[in-house]
Amino acid sequence: MKNTFHEDLWLSDQLSKNVYRLNLDSFTKENFLFAWEDFKIKNSKKNYFIYSKIQSNRIKLWQTLEEVGFKLIDTNIEFELNKPIINNNNFVDIKIDFANDLHQKAVGKIAKQNFIFSRFHLDPLINNKIANNIKKNWAENFFLGKRGNKMVVALLNNIPVGFLQIIINKGEFLIDLIAVDKKAQGKGAASAMIIFAENNIKCNRIKVGTQIGNFPSIKLYQKLGFELIGADYVFHYHKS
Repeated sequence: MKNTFHEDLWLSDQLSKNVYRLNLDSFTKENFLFAWEDFKIKNSKKNYFIYSKIQSNRIKLWQTLEEVGFKLIDTNIEFELNKPIINNNNFVDIKIDFANDLHQKAVGKIAKQNFIFSRFHLDPLINNKIANNIKKNWAENFFLGKRGNKMVVALLNNIPVGFLQIIINKGEFLIDLIAVDKKAQGKGAASAMIIFAENNIKCNRIKVGTQIGNFPSIKLYQKLGFELIGADYVFHYHKS
């Protein structure tokens, strides 16, 4: 299995250890176990963290990962929207616009304080402070030109209270991150940002993934007309 373990330099910096993404597109149990033993020997003196996302119907694969010590951390479900959103809401208090550099600090703060369902927060071996900073730095990477193509912000009295980070690829956009500050939740900010993005970004479809335990997000996407199209298991492995 060539190129099975891909080093994630950005996440390595966040976790202060070597981080690898495990690619299992061309999987058989035998060749994975061979690659796994080879990887462990070559990295026996290192601390490292490995993550992998696999389709939930690949039963032999996730069974093999569990056999060698990987832990199931999250089930990620994917939604897709192929039709215009019917907007029956009136967002009186919320103004929606594209983000600019002045919003970086506020967006980073929202990201740091308002994620609880991410795979980093669900992993008991990752400290919550580290998980919060990962989300903060992830969102702020947009302003550094390192992550995402567009960002939409929800403004309350001209202050960001929510953001929508977007990756655009081949006629579709992926909702990479979305968060709303606790003080503005329930005002329709998340819906308003998605509707604004749909109206102002040319695309054929919108895709988004969320955690199976994130019931508010699931309810939001279903309300807007998104349809469930798949599920993936997220596995983590820690070696120290």
